[in-house]
Amino acid sequence: MKDQIEQAIADTVQAVEDGNADALKAFIRLKAVAATITQALKQIEEAAMEELLNYPKGKAELEGAKVEVRSSAGRWDFKGIQEWISVNHTLKNIEADAKEAAKLAERGKVMYDEDGVEVQPADFTPGKETIFVSLSK
Repeated sequence: MKDQIEQAIADTVQAVEDGNADALKAFIRLKAVAATITQALKQIEEAAMEELLNYPKGKAELEGAKVEVRSSAGRWDFKGIQEWISVNHTLKNIEADAKEAAKLAERGKVMYDEDGVEVQPADFTPGKETIFVSLSK
């Protein structure tokens, strides 16, 4: 099954590379397939989890794949710690000032803080251009 899916995708890519298919249309179609698969996985994940839990230690080997139950990483929440709130607020102010200093530096100007100390401008790396596809429902 995996081989058939990989072959269909490889054929699509090859057709584009050979100039026999429109790259943008193929991109949109593959995005639609990815969205459909993502939605299908969400719909059956709970049932698949219940089934997997019937296997010893929540592990199985099926369809040429190893499958196991894993917990995702937990998250720490520091928002109730006053010291963290204060330091985080200070950091956000430093970042905002550094961004503003960078904008001024582009125009050849220098920014100073309330104590007369020069604010070091932040470095900016532009994001990579990507194709955003909004599929109609």
